[in-house]
Amino acid sequence: MLWLEEIHWKHRFFNDSPRKHVLLITNHGCHAPQIVVTVDTGGQNIYVNNLSKALVRLGYKVTILNRGGFPHPVTGKMQKGVAYYDRVWGDEGLFSRVVYLEDGFHEFVPKEELNLEHLEKEKDFFMEVVREQLALDLEGFHFISSHYWDGGLLGVLITEELTKRGFSTPAHVFTPHSLGVLKKERFRNASSQDVARFRFQYRIAQEERCIANSCGVVATSHAIERALKRYRSRPKRVFWFPPAVDTEVFYPRKINECSLAIEVLGRALGISRERVVKLLEEKVVFLELSRTARTKQKGLVLTAFASMKNRKKALLVMNVDSASPLYPSIMRSYHRLGADENVVIVDWLLNEEEVAQLFALAQVFITASLMEGWGMAVQEAAASRCAVISSPFVPFVYEVLGEAALIVEKNTPLAYTERMDLLVENAELRERIGEEAYLKSQQHSWVSSTRRWINAMEEAGLIVV
Repeated sequence: MLWLEEIHWKHRFFNDSPRKHVLLITNHGCHAPQIVVTVDTGGQNIYVNNLSKALVRLGYKVTILNRGGFPHPVTGKMQKGVAYYDRVWGDEGLFSRVVYLEDGFHEFVPKEELNLEHLEKEKDFFMEVVREQLALDLEGFHFISSHYWDGGLLGVLITEELTKRGFSTPAHVFTPHSLGVLKKERFRNASSQDVARFRFQYRIAQEERCIANSCGVVATSHAIERALKRYRSRPKRVFWFPPAVDTEVFYPRKINECSLAIEVLGRALGISRERVVKLLEEKVVFLELSRTARTKQKGLVLTAFASMKNRKKALLVMNVDSASPLYPSIMRSYHRLGADENVVIVDWLLNEEEVAQLFALAQVFITASLMEGWGMAVQEAAASRCAVISSPFVPFVYEVLGEAALIVEKNTPLAYTERMDLLVENAELRERIGEEAYLKSQQHSWVSSTRRWINAMEEAGLIVV
């Protein structure tokens, strides 16, 4: 009963606030005030939370829509109802909330398997149930910002429904994060089974609809901006808004400021805090943090590390999701390659502060990802003063870092091994590119980037600030 009184008070507080109201839509994955990463919940969701915080700090209030009505595949917690951000952000969090839209399917569905039936039912739930429960003013949204193709399509369905019912329609801008034409190209050598699973043609068709029926498209990288020209539909406007970095969370720290991360490593290795610290002081620490997905190529990184001639001077820290179908094969590689003594497999369910401290403890961040909308983990690594080794498919690396990173053009373990050995042997190079990456990352804070985007939408006549 007390919980009901509290949530109703929060609804009234939110509704009574004179702040302008922004609707964000991030449909797939499991969104929450504190993100628990799954194979389908990652960078896009973190982007939306950071964008929400920046909007709140710029004087807005934010409602985020996410598909719900099912238990979280990792925690088992029901994705249902409304969650405010005050328990994560303090009082600022009363101006941001995530609302779960139920479609009646009652189970987690990966983004590749979502379809129009799911989205139509989510739209109906929003118009009939959420509208009444939250006393939503459907003409009170300052603008709508949707994310990924399924979120974009839900945004289109909502704006079409508003128009059909005679409501004035706010500007809707669509952020694809990645695009089907790019992903299809990257998977041209994949098995026919993988290609069928990704449903590229269906996704591309929905992206066409989102582009044609939104007021503008947000490009998170120049690669996205260029790829938009390959669609039949032409964006009415293109806004440049790559992911930024929370410099209050990700920054260089000394070992004695990273107690949470030291505990994570101690648990994984089964050794004392003192032994962890000694290990960190003696070795060059390589870090690979990503979702446990085929595109991240964790197995390739393990193989590359095991082949290093300087492996005894290095330590690789990698997170792996034990619930992922890939977990058994990754762990077989881990044991088969004999890298156990120099590799730490850490818990997948790390909170943001633990992750930030792991970045700070590392000297090198490595990613072999085959597909990135921007490269948020790399950006966080750069803000933590890590040197970066990366595949050529991370836009943040080649658009921002440039020579402040080592880009691996060949997708082979040996190519990565060579760069890893180089950074162990050449401390001067390692420290120089880490410092250059750090300085470049500081140009991308969330509040300043969001303000530039808002100003661009105002100049385009979509909103009145």
